[in-house]
Formats: sequence, C-alpha cells, structure tokens
Amino acid sequence: MKKEQKLDRRSFLKVGMQAGGGILALAAIPMSLVAQDAVAESDPLAQALGYKADASAVDTAKFPKRAGEAGAKQFCHNCALYSGDADSASGPCSIFQNKLVAGKGWCNAWVAKS
Repeated sequence: MKKEQKLDRRSFLKVGMQAGGGILALAAIPMSLVAQDAVAESDPLAQALGYKADASAVDTAKFPKRAGEAGAKQFCHNCALYSGDADSASGPCSIFQNKLVAGKGWCNAWVAKS
C-alpha cells in the first residue's frame, strides 16, 4: 500500500518563503543588466517603425507624427515605452523586447508618458 505524504503548514510556509525569495531576487536584477543589445536601425522592426538613433534624422514625410512643433519634442527618453533614465544616453524599450535604444532617438510607436 502506498503511503500518502501530507504537507503540513510548516513545510508549506518554508516552500512558499523559498519561492518568494527567488522571485524577489529575480526582481532585484536591474533592467540594464538584462538588456545588453542595442537596436540596429537596419533591424526589420526598427525599419518598419522608422526608428532612428538620432531623432532629427527621421523622414517626416514618411512619419508625419514626428513633424511639427509637437513632433520635435518626441524622443525615446520621454516615451512611455522607454524604461531608462530620462538623462541617460540609452535605455531599454519594451517595443524592441527591452533592447537598448538611444535616449535621443525616435520611432513611430512613441507614446507620451502620463
């Protein structure tokens, strides 16, 4: 006959604490260590979104969102999808699977931070 193993409260709490500690350890890893590769302007997704590391190089005829006074204020560093520091040269972008984009860059997925 097979003996069933019971999970008592103490064992349950020990397992839960270990799992929770592991999750906290993973959450403590800075995003800058995870995202190491920079987005290349030749990347197919970057080309489709008109990504440029220098926002002044964007073709405003092709991407009118960047044209005009409002468009001139759009940069990766002030986009809601950018998770780097506003004054950093580059940071991770969720559109490009957390690859690094230039802070002074731009793409058509730009969304104002709220």
